[in-house]
Amino acid sequence: MFYAISFRGMPISVIKRFTIFPKIFNLLYIAFISLMNNRIWHSSKFKLIGSYLVLSIFFSSCSITKNIPDGKYLLDKSSISVEEAEHSDINASDLETYVRQKPNKRILLFRFHLRMYNMANPTKYKGIHGWLKTIGEEPVILDTFQTELTTRNLKQFLENKGYYSSTVNDTTTFNGKRAKTSYMVSPGNPIKIRNVKYVIEDSAINSIVNADVENSIFKKGVRFDRDVLDEERKRIEANLKEKGYYFFSRDFITFTADTSIGGNKVDLVLNIRNRFIRNQFGDKIVQEYKKYEINKVFIYPSYDPVGFTKLQESNLLDTFNVENQFFVYAGDPGIKLQVLEKANLIKPGSIYSESVVTKTRNNFSSLRLFRMVNIFFETLGNGVQQERKEGDEFLFFSEQSMEQEVVNGKLNCFIQLAYHTLQSYQVDLVGTNSSSDFGAEVNLNYQHKNLFKGAEIFDMKFRGMLELIHQVSLSKYEPAIEVGGSIGLNFPRFLTPFSGREYITKYSPRTQVLASYNYQDRPDYTRTVAGLNFGYSWKNSGNVTHSIIPVEINLINLFKIDPDFLNRIQNTYLFNSYQNQLVSLSNYTYLFNNQVMKKNVDYTLLRYNIEFSGNILRGIYSAFAEKNPGEPYQLLGTDFSQYIKTELNYTYHQVMDKNNTFVYRVYGGLGYPYGNSKALPFEKKFFSGGSSGVRAWHARGLGPGTYIETGSEFLNQTADIKFEANVEYRFKLFWMLEGALFLDAGNIWAITAADERSGALFKFDSFYKQLALGTGTGIRLNLGFFTIRFDLGIKVHDPGIITSLNDQGEPIVNYHWIPFERGYKSSDFLIQIGIGYPF
Repeated sequence: MFYAISFRGMPISVIKRFTIFPKIFNLLYIAFISLMNNRIWHSSKFKLIGSYLVLSIFFSSCSITKNIPDGKYLLDKSSISVEEAEHSDINASDLETYVRQKPNKRILLFRFHLRMYNMANPTKYKGIHGWLKTIGEEPVILDTFQTELTTRNLKQFLENKGYYSSTVNDTTTFNGKRAKTSYMVSPGNPIKIRNVKYVIEDSAINSIVNADVENSIFKKGVRFDRDVLDEERKRIEANLKEKGYYFFSRDFITFTADTSIGGNKVDLVLNIRNRFIRNQFGDKIVQEYKKYEINKVFIYPSYDPVGFTKLQESNLLDTFNVENQFFVYAGDPGIKLQVLEKANLIKPGSIYSESVVTKTRNNFSSLRLFRMVNIFFETLGNGVQQERKEGDEFLFFSEQSMEQEVVNGKLNCFIQLAYHTLQSYQVDLVGTNSSSDFGAEVNLNYQHKNLFKGAEIFDMKFRGMLELIHQVSLSKYEPAIEVGGSIGLNFPRFLTPFSGREYITKYSPRTQVLASYNYQDRPDYTRTVAGLNFGYSWKNSGNVTHSIIPVEINLINLFKIDPDFLNRIQNTYLFNSYQNQLVSLSNYTYLFNNQVMKKNVDYTLLRYNIEFSGNILRGIYSAFAEKNPGEPYQLLGTDFSQYIKTELNYTYHQVMDKNNTFVYRVYGGLGYPYGNSKALPFEKKFFSGGSSGVRAWHARGLGPGTYIETGSEFLNQTADIKFEANVEYRFKLFWMLEGALFLDAGNIWAITAADERSGALFKFDSFYKQLALGTGTGIRLNLGFFTIRFDLGIKVHDPGIITSLNDQGEPIVNYHWIPFERGYKSSDFLIQIGIGYPF
């Protein structure tokens, strides 16, 4: 749980945006912090204000149509029904897009924005009334003309899908000043394709298209669909451009449909006619479709539109040839030209290919050096050049240039590259609030994107934190200090003994070397963690990223441990996690992300991780070293760990519309120590609770299983197995404010009976009964560059079991379901503060 203010070289306009509403921001912050500290939770003034807001919204619902003029009606509902939907491919959800007039938006069936609008005085536009109208939504008045347009749109959609005998009827019903529109759709029998014929006059085009008929989107016997025909035109265009037909356009493809055969059948003819021009006598001169090959490639490593023109006029540009690719620049290009040559796949003498152009653009972008990558082509023909940049669909040829062009078209390729800012720094000032602990944190980051002029990214980070940790029994705070940093170097290639050119062209690989050090001085222990790792990452598609760390070494030294804490864990399973350890591991991560930025479409995030530790060392020591029976193997006087750990995190974002989104998350993790280890290292164990987990519990304050921690002064509950599931409904309110309702479930468990904590062991027949369940609501302030989040978590099912006796010497009765088995207490409510969305 934390909140932060970051200074990252923000433009002035962004800072102004952040400071426009300081009073509102401060009020929100004070309100939530005070609520967390129970200062206003029981305040009569707070109850009065809350009651007023609830009653205002309630009474406004009784007069939801009060601003509707006489003779007009509020559009209360709009629905679409499809007759015999099970016998057609048409769903009501497919038709919603074509409804021209829709009712006021809802949040969980509640028209919040309309009610806010109705609370304003219709004749006033300033002050609170203007504000309510701005954040609210004006009532949607029934428009019969829009209803008629909707009926026509639905009919046209059905015909485009092959349902020519379809009918659409609209009905409007009235109840007071409210109106409901319904559309009854009867698709009827669709027209199906009987025969498909190809009429292609160019022999080369004909052979390519016919050789690819197997991949055609439409077949004999399928339903006639104009959208499918358009997709087929796009597919053929892409296939021909892949084969070198640079100027070919889908507009050259037409379809002829013959429905005169009856019986709901249609014969289709796909036409690709030869192009032609007319001479001065009006005669047609046929223009063949041409393949184009790359003639020359010009790359501009440090392109600036204004500066380039001046340099060109002053003859200050140099041209350097690398592998028949011409690099044009003035002075220092800023990067090794071989790096750009390897990233470029558009080679002189090769046939033009659209996918090669796309891959080349991706290769340059993956270097993370350039803010702009612009690729375009110009044709050659008798000194006359014609240009088609990205996005052009049509090309017009003069008679002279077309008549004098050679049989094999030639293209010059131009690649313009504009650099990002190469060096940057970032300062983060962070306030922390976790489990009633308060603190401050500073992060200093420096980055150089081109350290050795080979697109190597150098990162240097420093982190310092001071936190006051609440000591439960003594009601006082103890300081905790954490200082650390890291140095990393990221290369845009695989650092391997063998050649990596093939991998560069296909996978945009990267190699990372990272060294880190961290010093932690906490009330219960003091330790250092030094780490070194070497790994690779690459993409094999636009959505999938792989990462392999073959070698990672972490040296954990525990210098001091609190005597009371040590006595409590001495001779227990947990003691094995608080030892000096050498963690040598290998790691693999798979990441799938099909999110399309700035588009309201569903998307999925899937992350799988598996790591092994100590196997190689154990194998070497077992073969060549001796040890005392019952003692672990050691390296440099330190036990090395041996375990396997795996995690799976799945998140699905269901976008209902631009205002409403459902997010579903499932997480599972398991770690198993064996061989040289009796327990997982402390930092490799799982914990639950916190601002991104089960939000009704503090971080590290839940589980394992039914276990309740009573002897520790600090929350530190960890285990070997973790499961969490979350459902969150997110909705936009007004201005920058967003709301959320959520339901969280989860817990952690021990994997072995060696863990003595009561109820901690995972059992298949009872683990589901031990899932903690919490619900709640949240307010998010979306500032664009980051989001501040306030979530109120409320316990619903507490799996904890207290096994001790009460003051009368009787077993304590445990109540798990809240409020069904017991009433709510203040400890059942928890405010979580964070930056960004929880998942």
